[in-house]
Amino acid sequence: MVSARNTAAPPRRAIDGGLRLLHWLTVALLLLAFGLAWGFDSLPPGPAAGQLVTLHRTVGLSLFGLTAARLAWRQWHPLPPVPAPAWERWLAGTVQAALYSALLAQPLLGWAASGAQGDSVAFAGLLTLPDLVDPDPDRADQLLGLHKLLGFTILALVGLHVTGALRHAIRRDGVLHGMLGRAKPAS
Repeated sequence: MVSARNTAAPPRRAIDGGLRLLHWLTVALLLLAFGLAWGFDSLPPGPAAGQLVTLHRTVGLSLFGLTAARLAWRQWHPLPPVPAPAWERWLAGTVQAALYSALLAQPLLGWAASGAQGDSVAFAGLLTLPDLVDPDPDRADQLLGLHKLLGFTILALVGLHVTGALRHAIRRDGVLHGMLGRAKPAS
């Protein structure tokens, strides 16, 4: 028996505009943070690399604040139910929780690593933050190694998240349309 493909329009599953904005700002800052990290890693030590590091730190701290704002926003603006089997909802929730946790931990690791290197961290060059740890070259190496490892972990989690989004697109269940702002609220 041949089944007919569902050609109906996807359900109108609107996502809160504030949450959409915070999501796409996070994407933009993540791209910038990784681009800056790869940029300063490819440069010899010097003023240009130092400026990229300083900007990378500001972007990382901004990601920390943005992630905290997203978590707070979701408390008061929960997501609509996802039309998926229970195991997929569990997997999506686990990946999202891991991603949120990593986005909160990563800037803290970078901040601590900077302190261990003896570098001060200034947000946007204006507000110098207190050191989280005392200068210690061995600890700096350990923290920078963890920072790098967590960076690759974030990339893997983003890959899983994008894979889930593509699954929703293939299924045409309206979830991706909602995050892209193409769905309208149910009347």
